[in-house]
Amino acid sequence: MSSGSKPTRRCHWVPQAYLKAFAADNRKPPRIWRLSNQEDDAELKRIDRVAVRNHLYVVRNKEGQRDDAQEKRFADLEQFFSSKPWKALQTGFVDLSNQSIRKMVALLAATMFVRNPAHFELSTRIHQSFVDAFTGPRGLPDAVIIGGKRIALDHSSWSEHANASEDDLKRNWFDMMNSCGDIAKMFLGMRWAMVASDEPVFITSDQPITFLHPDLHFRGIKNLETSVIFPISPTRVLCMDHRHGEPANEYYAAQHDGAAINMLVWREALEFMFSPRDPHEVCRQILKLEEDIAAGEGEGPTDRLDIS
Repeated sequence: MSSGSKPTRRCHWVPQAYLKAFAADNRKPPRIWRLSNQEDDAELKRIDRVAVRNHLYVVRNKEGQRDDAQEKRFADLEQFFSSKPWKALQTGFVDLSNQSIRKMVALLAATMFVRNPAHFELSTRIHQSFVDAFTGPRGLPDAVIIGGKRIALDHSSWSEHANASEDDLKRNWFDMMNSCGDIAKMFLGMRWAMVASDEPVFITSDQPITFLHPDLHFRGIKNLETSVIFPISPTRVLCMDHRHGEPANEYYAAQHDGAAINMLVWREALEFMFSPRDPHEVCRQILKLEEDIAAGEGEGPTDRLDIS
């Protein structure tokens, strides 16, 4: 944070620059349809008022002052959403084998996955469960066995780790965000395909990077049955998987008004759907697809992606 400047208060975990493509109008600031999986009423909300949390990427330094350096890093990265390559990806038929395009998209996807507050909440729960497990009467182990080798443990930093503050845990989270290149490399190693629609039918959510697995659990990016959905715009959705025997970097026409993809994105949302059109219409199409599946008149939603 520069001297004399006020730290960022409102931190968006789904970037406004990304959501603008899904806007429902051209107002300034633009609005977007939002539907909660906890309530029935959809509402038009200003984009600057969705997927936002006060001081999410801000910590206090030793002097007690708020430090928003992480938010500033995101601001630099989010300039990609205004770049010509990203704009072309939103509406055109860009060569998905282009390494510059792939690296840009993979980095944005990896960062959007890790910066989600659900990721921080998970790491916080893991930290607490670890502390709870080793503060009982059994105490800390003296060693662990890794790969058949006994490795002695140094207990000197345990107290600091066990008593970590929320700001300390956030700093660890920031470190993960800023070193998520390994996740980006995993995305780069997957088969890419784009589902395209002539009409703006696709939605996104407050968790735009959607992981899919046949057993409905996250099994890791490298799991051969894991696939990833990343809505790029209301007419383009990037799909990544490990089906390298199928054609790569192809474009496929959207089927069933995009309902299959929208069903998967909506199912994995933390709470909110974001849409350029009335969410009730989106839900009606999803329900119709579910009824067809239940009646045996069609395949499951993942089969209807038609990217092979």
